[in-house]
Parts: sequence; C-alpha cells; structure tokens
Amino acid sequence: MSGSREFSFRFTPPAVPIRFDESRCVGCNRCLEACMIDVMLPGEAGKHPVAAYPDECWYCGCCVMECPTGAISLHHPLMNQTRWVEKASLLKHREEET
Repeated sequence: MSGSREFSFRFTPPAVPIRFDESRCVGCNRCLEACMIDVMLPGEAGKHPVAAYPDECWYCGCCVMECPTGAISLHHPLMNQTRWVEKASLLKHREEET
C-alpha cells in the first residue's frame, strides 16, 4: 500500500441507554411505570426521571413506546449496533487498494 493514512479514535461514552429531550418531556413518569426492571427513579416535579441503573437496561423500548410526547430515545451500546455495508462496495474498495 502506498501513501499515508490518518487514523482517529472514536470516543465511546459510558452506557447511557435512555436519553430525554427535556423540551418535550412533561414529567408524567409513564416511562418510569412502563420499565419492567426499574432502571429509572422519579425526577423532580415536572422533570424527566433519572436513569439510575443504566447498566441494567434491556433496551426493550417500553419507555419509548409509553412516552406520550416522544421525548425518549434509546441508544444501544456499540456492540449491539450493526453497520450495513453492501458487498459490492467492499469489493470495489478492495480492487482500488491493489
């Protein structure tokens, strides 16, 4: 291979499976009640719950489905994320290197 390549590292934050959009959350705590394994604790009045035990999250999405305002998003850990790449693009990249 000719030429130099630059590599960079991607920062992977600690597990934060449940993220709240504070501008959309109404503090109803329906997500808290929907969670089957009690990952969250109630927050202050009118605020979203706190993900007190994020490592215990099963990523089932019950909290997301229960949220009436769509304020919750679920973020899977890197090892659970898949990245689809078409086979043809891999072969094309391989041919360019040779």
